[in-house]
Amino acid sequence: MRFSMDLEYTPISPVPNLPFTESSFKRMASQYTLDTNEIGIALVDIWNFGWENGPIVPELGFELSTERGVSHAKRKRQIIQEVIAPAVTELRDLGVQIFHCNHAFFLEKYPQWINSTTTAERENLKKIHETNSGQPPAEKHKTFPPNEWVQNWQSRHSDEINNWAWLKQNDKVYEQIDIAGPMKPQKNDLLVYNHIQFHRLLSERKIRVLFYMGFETDVCVQFSDYGMKYMSDYGYMCNIVRDATTTFETAETLDGLWKTKVHIAYIENKYGYSTTSRALIESIMKGTD
Repeated sequence: MRFSMDLEYTPISPVPNLPFTESSFKRMASQYTLDTNEIGIALVDIWNFGWENGPIVPELGFELSTERGVSHAKRKRQIIQEVIAPAVTELRDLGVQIFHCNHAFFLEKYPQWINSTTTAERENLKKIHETNSGQPPAEKHKTFPPNEWVQNWQSRHSDEINNWAWLKQNDKVYEQIDIAGPMKPQKNDLLVYNHIQFHRLLSERKIRVLFYMGFETDVCVQFSDYGMKYMSDYGYMCNIVRDATTTFETAETLDGLWKTKVHIAYIENKYGYSTTSRALIESIMKGTD
């Protein structure tokens, strides 16, 4: 089905008939004509943090078993339940291909795994799992700054940011992570674990436009092995669905979700465009065969 829709972007250059100042850099629209056969939905790390039956380390309890705080987990759950799940259901019914992008060890148990991967890809993954990846860091030959000083400040900084004592306990959470209940893969969905496999699946189906939903806007959506950075390098148009993503905020950015918004603007600048879930669905529904 062919359809037209406005894909949005935020300029960082002069806009006709407006003063050349930052206040003029407002979101604008560019109209594209697309086909449902050439678009796909990339669902990134739709995990079950924030659910009562989600991953919990008993000695930590619910709050400390979340990734980046209980408010972050609850916000992601709300987005999954209220935006992503209903949107994906409608898009699937409209004939749009759904891709669940996640780590292989979260995906292997689902029946769609066999149709999503080749024998060679599965055998290669098995070899990687059986190989000890704990390689020592490469020897540093530089003399300045002194290696000991570098190691000391970097170790201190990392612990201040990450709280390694807590993080080591929290790592047990990842043994329990699963795709959130409302987002379990359906019959014809495909499962994606890295950019090489993703490129194969897309090229076989002649899909060239991706709409990303999921988390985190500034990390995995962009820089994971199935994220925008890799897929953009292949030439795919990578668009972010603004109401279907978020990231962990700070005390300074939480009130307006400014960290999320800044990275949406960065994605518009770097990889493609943005839209909303309703705009995408309604544009398709107005399309013609």
